[in-house]
Amino acid sequence: MPQYLDSNFVFDNINLLLLTSGILVTLFTSLSAWRKIEKNKLTFYLLIIFYILSFSLVITTNNWFLFMVGWEMATLATSLMLVWDNKNIAWEYFVIQFIAGAFLLLTVVIAYTNGYTQIGAINEFWLQLMFIIGVGVKSALIGLHFWVPYVYRQASTTFCAISSAWVAKLGYIALLKIITEGNRVLLYMGVIMIFYGGIKALEEKNYKLILAYSSISQFGFIALAIGSGNIYGYTGAILHIIAHAFAKSTLFNGAGNWFKEFNSTSIFDFERCELKQKINAASTILAFLSLMAVPLFLGYNSKHLIKYSLESIAMFEFLLHLGSILTVAYSVKIMWVIIFKDLKDNDFDFKAKVSSNYKPNLIENISLLVPALLLIPLALTANYYLQAHFDFHYLSGLFTTAIYFIVAYLIRYPIMSRLER
Repeated sequence: MPQYLDSNFVFDNINLLLLTSGILVTLFTSLSAWRKIEKNKLTFYLLIIFYILSFSLVITTNNWFLFMVGWEMATLATSLMLVWDNKNIAWEYFVIQFIAGAFLLLTVVIAYTNGYTQIGAINEFWLQLMFIIGVGVKSALIGLHFWVPYVYRQASTTFCAISSAWVAKLGYIALLKIITEGNRVLLYMGVIMIFYGGIKALEEKNYKLILAYSSISQFGFIALAIGSGNIYGYTGAILHIIAHAFAKSTLFNGAGNWFKEFNSTSIFDFERCELKQKINAASTILAFLSLMAVPLFLGYNSKHLIKYSLESIAMFEFLLHLGSILTVAYSVKIMWVIIFKDLKDNDFDFKAKVSSNYKPNLIENISLLVPALLLIPLALTANYYLQAHFDFHYLSGLFTTAIYFIVAYLIRYPIMSRLER
């Protein structure tokens, strides 16, 4: 048994870091879902355990067969989770993922017959492209992301949290192992994803769709980082996988509580959120601060390294700054509409009494606040658990972030004028 484990699994620092992050994100989502799963609760949580085992295989194995088995187990588990929401959408999701899995299996067979008997760096550009297409549907790469808004609109926030925060990341984790010296196609796809997702998030009013398009935009940063082909991009991609996982699981789980409270998915129907669900409001702000790359949050560390990875190419660095401004713009839009506008209109009265239709319990509040707060210590200890010595330039980062906020403030009127109730 020890020999089998040594030859088929890799338990290095990075794999253990990613595995731990995936388990924690799934645990917090499971806690948040406890009250929301009304039927067959035991079956659902057994399915969660099955899902954890499946993505653990994908992350840690270097065996192609076990890799495919693990990923298709994850597909089956998430498809069955959708049954709790809508059987038809669960079937459609499964068919889409199965077709993508079939192409990925073909790609794996071709890689194996070309001498790549274990998962590792692949040199042939054409074979890299096949893997990009193979994981593209499962991980919502641009052009292959069509299922995300369609499924997320109808799925529960629990499924969205699991899918956006971790399942879709499995493809990027695989690409990190396969593409080690960069890929121009992935680089360009990442840029397009950043702007496409960000612009769509700006235009949406449905909170689930805003978060869905935001995920596509943030996946773009990961894809671009992998495509850069250097240690800064590689490490930035790892950190952004983790940062986005904790932030987006917090936002989707919190969204589930908002929807219960207001019986609506439109952000314009969310009123006095800061009083009705204080922990949810605070966690939402913390998660968005990380997505906006505010220093002392893990999202800043990841995006700092990603920008640094392309510092030698002025055009890409400029586009990354524009993409970061876009993230700030849609994040500020959301926080203004659901939290700060009501505060301002009510003269920052925190003592007003408001009625609530859904009061999250202690477990739900913990499942929101803890992952949001973890984004801070994860940022401050990044060099320790990465076993690296990066300088994250926090002071200059504060200056850069301030500029992002100023630009986002200056363009607020054309942004908000595009939105109507």
